[in-house]
Amino acid sequence: MNTSPLPLTPIAPAEEDHLPVQELSRRLAAELASAAAICRDCEQLAGDLAKEGGATIENLSRLQALDELSQRLHGLSEVLERVSQNASGEWNMSITPVLNGLGLSDMAMRLRAEELVGERAEAGELDFF
Repeated sequence: MNTSPLPLTPIAPAEEDHLPVQELSRRLAAELASAAAICRDCEQLAGDLAKEGGATIENLSRLQALDELSQRLHGLSEVLERVSQNASGEWNMSITPVLNGLGLSDMAMRLRAEELVGERAEAGELDFF
């Protein structure tokens, strides 16, 4: 039997609620890489602020935790990228139960690929806390 594999980045899944595992893994990897980049930016900012205020040993150890978080996010992103490269094109899953309850609607839209190709999502409101 000769079957052709599904494309790596389909714009619309064959079934409305289903997505190939390799594509979902690729999208999750991209989200984690983006989160790692944000974490690295925060780490840099926090390091600069610590230098200006004469960081204590306790604050420096917290910065190390931020560095570890950045490395973990990046590592998980790489693992999911490899999953996407090695998953069978025949593996599909329903994404609705996976994404139900996800509080970040823009992330859920990216994972579902509901945005138009080339259209950028507007950022949410800035929260100062």
